[in-house]
Amino acid sequence: MKTIAQISTPLGSGGIAIIRISGDKAKEIAFGVFYAKNLNQENIEPRKLYLGNFKLDQATEKCMMVYFKAPYSFTGEDVVEFQIHGGEFLATKVLQTLLNNGCTLAENGEFSKRAFINGKMTLNDAEAMIDMINATSDAEIKATSLLLSGKYTNEIKQIQDQLKDCLVNLEVSIDYPEHDDEFESISNVKEVLMNTKNKITKLLSTHKEGEKIRFGINVAIIGKPNVGKSSLLNCLIGEDRAIVTDVKGTTRDVLKETINYKGIKINFIDTAGIRESQDVVEKIGIERSKKCIEQSDIVLCVLDASENLDEEDKKLLSLTKNKKVVYVLNKTDKSIVLNIENAILVSASENKNIDEIKEKIINLAKLSKIDFSQVYITNQRHIEILKQALIDIEDALNSTQTQLADIVDQQTKKVWSTLGKITGETETESIIDGIFSKFCLGK
Repeated sequence: MKTIAQISTPLGSGGIAIIRISGDKAKEIAFGVFYAKNLNQENIEPRKLYLGNFKLDQATEKCMMVYFKAPYSFTGEDVVEFQIHGGEFLATKVLQTLLNNGCTLAENGEFSKRAFINGKMTLNDAEAMIDMINATSDAEIKATSLLLSGKYTNEIKQIQDQLKDCLVNLEVSIDYPEHDDEFESISNVKEVLMNTKNKITKLLSTHKEGEKIRFGINVAIIGKPNVGKSSLLNCLIGEDRAIVTDVKGTTRDVLKETINYKGIKINFIDTAGIRESQDVVEKIGIERSKKCIEQSDIVLCVLDASENLDEEDKKLLSLTKNKKVVYVLNKTDKSIVLNIENAILVSASENKNIDEIKEKIINLAKLSKIDFSQVYITNQRHIEILKQALIDIEDALNSTQTQLADIVDQQTKKVWSTLGKITGETETESIIDGIFSKFCLGK
C-alpha cells in the first residue's frame, strides 16, 4: 500500500502541529527530510522522541520525530510522526515536503481504516471512536469508553464463536452421518440460538437509554401564554435566550436549548403558548407545540400558581395524557392558589427550585442511577443489525423444526453473518468506506 501523510491536528496557530505518515516507506521517507546527530534508519529506536531538523525548501524546522515500528502502531504499519511548531502555513509546508518525497495525501479516516484492515480495531471500535470524538456529555464519554474497551466487541465475538462451533459440529454430521447424530447436532444449534436470542434481546433493551445518553432527554416546556415558560427556560439553561415580555403570544416558534446536568444532556424545547388564537403565525407555532409534546420524552407542564385552573389549562392537561409529565407551578413569589399533587413550586423571577426540576427529569428518564459498567447500544446502525439478527434467529429456530440439517446450517450461518456486520467481518465495503469517511483528515 502507498505511504500516506496528513496533518493530524487542527489547522491554525497552536503550541504544536503533528504530521503523521504511515506505510512501508514511512521510515525511509522520514529520513529523507529529517536529520539528527548520529541518528539513522538502522539505529533509531521505536517509541522514542528525537530532536532534529526537518528540511524545507530553503529553511529548516527544528522539531521532534517519533517512529512506531509495525505492527506496534495505530495503523499496524510503520508510522512516523513529526511534532513541529504550531502554525497553519508551516504545517502545510511540511506536509507538502513529505508529498514531494513520495507520500500520498491521506483521505478522511484513512489511518483508522488501515488500522481496521490490519486488525488493530473492529468496525464498531471505529464507530465508538467517532462517537468519543463527537461526545458532548460525560455520559456519552463513559458509555463510549466502555465500547472502546472492547467489552461490546467481545460479547459479539463470543456469540459468533458459539454459533461457529455449532456450525462445525452440524456440518460434520452432514458430511459424516455415520459418526455424528444430525438430530443431536440440530438440538445443540437450537439451544445456542435460544441463548443468542436472549443475549441480543438484552443488548437491544439498552438502546432507549443509549439514545438518551447520546442525544439527550427531550423536554417540551408547555403552558398557556404568560405562565412564564420562557423565563423558566432562561433559568434552566442559565442564559437569557428566550424573549420575555408581558405580551401574550410572544413565543411563536419552538426554541431548543441543551444543557449538561450531572453528565446527562437535557434538550429543553420552549414552545408557543397553547390557546385558541386567530393569528395565523401564532396558530402555526401552537401546532408545532402540540407536535413537540408528542415527540418529547418528558413534558414540563407550567401552570400559574397564583390562579386556579381555567378551561385553557384543562385542555392543556388533556394533551399530556400518556406522557411523562413534570408539573411546575410558577409565580410562587406572588400567591399560591393552585394545588397539584407532586408539582414543583418554583419562581422563575427569583430563580427558585430550578434544580428540583432537573432532578425530576433525570429520575423520570431513569438515568439518575445509570450503570456505566454495562454496555449501552448508542449506534443506530447496530440497533438495526441486532434487530435483523433477531429476525434471522427466529428463521433459524423455525428451521430446526424441519430437522433438515442443511437448512438449519444455512439459516444459522445467516445469523453469524448478520452479527459480523457489527465488527466489520461481513459488512460491505461501501458501508465500511462510509463509516471511515466520517473521520476528520489525519485520523
